[in-house]
Amino acid sequence: MKNDPYENFRELLNKTYMFPATYIHKFIGKNSSIFQQSVQEFEQKFIGLKRTGQNTSASNAHLALTYEFLAGTADDVILLTQETAKINDLIYIL
Repeated sequence: MKNDPYENFRELLNKTYMFPATYIHKFIGKNSSIFQQSVQEFEQKFIGLKRTGQNTSASNAHLALTYEFLAGTADDVILLTQETAKINDLIYIL
């Protein structure tokens, strides 16, 4: 794909994983009702997405979430990442 901003990520995924594969996905957001509602909507979009961890920061200001995602292809992981980026009050995708 020409000028695809995800091409390097796709190549790395294909070199690292033998698809289908379980992909560990982590991100951090503000510990807010807006973030938590947006996360619920995000979770409903993906079959095979399972939350495996949740931690709050010492100040209780941030929430870190960890998921296992059964991805059929690298493009499934890219779609997961793109949808994660749309979450309200998202701070960082790990």
